[in-house]
Amino acid sequence: MKLDGKRILITGGSRGLGRAVLDLLTNQSNEIHVVSRNFSGIEKYKDTHFHAVDLCLVKESKKFAHAFLENYGIPDILINNAGTGAFYDWENFPFKEIDKQINLLFTTPVYLCRVFAPLMAEKKSGVIVNISSLATLFPLPFMPMYNASKSALSSFSQSLMLEYSEYPKIIDARFGDFRSEFNQSSSKQKNLGLSSRVEKSWKKVEEQLQDSPRPQVLAQTLIHAITRNKSRVLYGGGFFQSRVAPLVSPFLSNEIRLKILSRRYFQ
Repeated sequence: MKLDGKRILITGGSRGLGRAVLDLLTNQSNEIHVVSRNFSGIEKYKDTHFHAVDLCLVKESKKFAHAFLENYGIPDILINNAGTGAFYDWENFPFKEIDKQINLLFTTPVYLCRVFAPLMAEKKSGVIVNISSLATLFPLPFMPMYNASKSALSSFSQSLMLEYSEYPKIIDARFGDFRSEFNQSSSKQKNLGLSSRVEKSWKKVEEQLQDSPRPQVLAQTLIHAITRNKSRVLYGGGFFQSRVAPLVSPFLSNEIRLKILSRRYFQ
């Protein structure tokens, strides 16, 4: 499962899954680059290059991509991992959060792929990992922009797989829940007279997160997939989310799917 001597670019590598991947890849003669707004607590990674970029701002993402190419060249592995959530009922969903979710979860990964994928293809090497979500199959309540952006990213990844039959290899990682700071860092509705449905569903989401595997488990799954050097859809998480849910999803009508989700989060 080792990756040696690779130039690896990870967005959102300061915590959660990105941090777990960073832990596994350091000290293996890799040239690792981490993109984040905050690097508090990860200064110990002395051989890692840190790039402070607000990936919610498309202009900054574009500027960074071209600067990286000029200063460091083509990455061998690109991991589009940066992400956050926004939990509001729709009538109170902030307009700024709509832009933030689309830019961070979809537009920025797409732009990085636009810059690097053709060059990887020309070089006949490279792997791109787009961290999507099981929410593409089973959406989370009151997180419409997260669900939509992750679904768009998965669809985009499938398109790249179709176009690039050789290189780069594309991994559409539709991971389920894992224990991280995701909920704490997500923007949440407050002081707006929360309905019982919102409160119940948030409690379920919290419980679900705490009962999930640690990010180190998914990081190992991800690195193993990268070393296989194949384009694929990758599921990960607990047994139900990684094995059962993807297996039964094609056989569920939309009506049944929504009934299952409603019962799960609102009862």
